[in-house]
Order: sequence, then structure tokens, then C-alpha cells
Amino acid sequence: MKIIGINASPRKKANTQTLIEAALAGAAEKGAETRLVNLRELKINGCLGCEGCKKQLGKCVQPDDLTPLLQEMTAFDAIVLGTPVYWYHVSAQFKMLVDRLYSFFELGADPQTGAQTIKSAFPGGKKLLLVVSRGDDEPSPMYGQFYKHLDEWLNIVPFALGAKHFECLHQYGAHLERKSAAGDADLLQKARTAGAKLVGK
Repeated sequence: MKIIGINASPRKKANTQTLIEAALAGAAEKGAETRLVNLRELKINGCLGCEGCKKQLGKCVQPDDLTPLLQEMTAFDAIVLGTPVYWYHVSAQFKMLVDRLYSFFELGADPQTGAQTIKSAFPGGKKLLLVVSRGDDEPSPMYGQFYKHLDEWLNIVPFALGAKHFECLHQYGAHLERKSAAGDADLLQKARTAGAKLVGK
């Protein structure tokens, strides 16, 4: 079994990366072949809205490092995606990745009923683990409604990937301390367990 972990934190060796690495370690202990990609190390762009991907569905036309990564993602059995929470939302790197998944989708209409249809070229049925690290506690001391919006928005990720199994691992109360996950034995064990669950049926 092949599992890819994609870290969308711009900070090196911080909480998001620590938890992704723990999840991948748990999967590796169960015999999975794992790979870690740090988006901060790649040259990536946001979606241009050019619709060039509709000429060959699933093929983004941008000549950056994200285009081949999107293709490579299709070959893995499970995916671990991680993002920190910045200003009540995902990181810019994570948003660019999710926006570029649009290259796999085509909107249309049923010729009989006129109802809108969605066609996806991304192979569904994969397992997905989403890792989210945020500074605020749970419940949040202020503006908690914005986190509710974030939780709703995150549901687009398993939809876009056609995931058959989806789990979200949250870290709360990191408080800008980049090593807080590394010092939380219980949280690290949860990450390893979540990674191990990706292996097998």
C-alpha cells in the first residue's frame, strides 16, 4: 500500500509536519510505503481560472511543481493532508492545492433534465486523513463561529478526492508554539493510530 503525506505548512518542522510524520510512521509500521511532500519546498501557483484543464480533463496546464504532484496523487492508495489554521482558515499553500483539484472536475448538464452534473477524473475510493493544527483552544475564546465555517469548508476536500474513508485529526491550543505537537504524547499517538488505520481494508 502506498500513502502520500502532503504538508501545507510554510513552517519547517512545526506542528503540522510533526503530526503528518507521526501518521506516516504509524502507516509504515503496518507495512505501508510512505512519502512526505512539503509544499513550502515547491514552486506552486494558485488556480488561474483559465479552464485549460478542460481540454484534457485532469491535466492542469501550469508549468509549476504542483502539476506533476497532482498527477502523482492519483496513484496513491491513501492521502494525508495537513494544514495549520491561519486567520481562521487553511494556509495559502493548502488553499492553492485544493483550488487546483478543480483541474479534475468538469461541470455539465443532463441532456434530458437539464440538471447540473459533475464529472471527476480523479480516481475515487482512496482513504484520507486530514490534519489540522490551530493555535486557539477548543472551544475558541473568541470568534468561534469562524471555525464552524472552516469545519464546513473542509468537507470539500474528501468530496474533491472522492474519498471512501475520511478522518480529521485536530490539534487545538498550539498557541504559536511550533513544537507543541512534538511534546504531546497523546496527540502523537492519535496521529500514529490514525495513520495505521489507513492501511488495509
